[in-house]
Amino acid sequence: MSIKLKVQLLSYALTGLPILAIALVWNRLPDRLPLHFDEHGQADQFGTRQQWLTNLVWSLFLLNLLRRFFMYWANRQQNLRAKQRVILCLLTAGFLTGVSFLLIAQGVWGVSLYQQWTPVLFFLLGSGLVYYSVPPDLPLEQKEPHFVNLTLVRQLANRQRMHMLSRLVTVRVNLLAVLIMVFVPGQDRWSVGILANLLAVVGLAGLSIYLRRNDD
Repeated sequence: MSIKLKVQLLSYALTGLPILAIALVWNRLPDRLPLHFDEHGQADQFGTRQQWLTNLVWSLFLLNLLRRFFMYWANRQQNLRAKQRVILCLLTAGFLTGVSFLLIAQGVWGVSLYQQWTPVLFFLLGSGLVYYSVPPDLPLEQKEPHFVNLTLVRQLANRQRMHMLSRLVTVRVNLLAVLIMVFVPGQDRWSVGILANLLAVVGLAGLSIYLRRNDD
């Protein structure tokens, strides 16, 4: 059995765990389950187990469709090594499994876990995707010594430095945002993640402009 097939089977097993969990607890679920929560995390719409299951299946289908689109893109990237594709496959499968269990748990317990904890999983996934899908170095072509232009060399070095710094900052900012999210109210977690990334983008853009001016 090839490694690719093993990874695919493992990812299918991960994404299938929530369905197995539903099957195991189906007979113990209450007859009425929350279908929707308001902005305060209170259930404001209820339905039967069948309606709840239908909503859950549709949500999982859409999430899995997005995951397949991403993996299709990743598999077409020639700069990604086989190991990176394996890790990305497992990361996205783990994210889908985590979100699925949040959806199941909030229906069973009547608590808006999906709204509260999906931002944590999302930005944690984003940090992992950047780390494993973005190469540490830009594939810059090396010039022969007698064709070297000092200005061009400095510009390429600055591009390389900005690329490495952007990758590092994005990963660490998202990890820091995830840590902060754990200690803030659930309704503020998306704002924390988005604001952290906006500040990172502004800071990196300012640094990039500064380096370009020095080149000129």
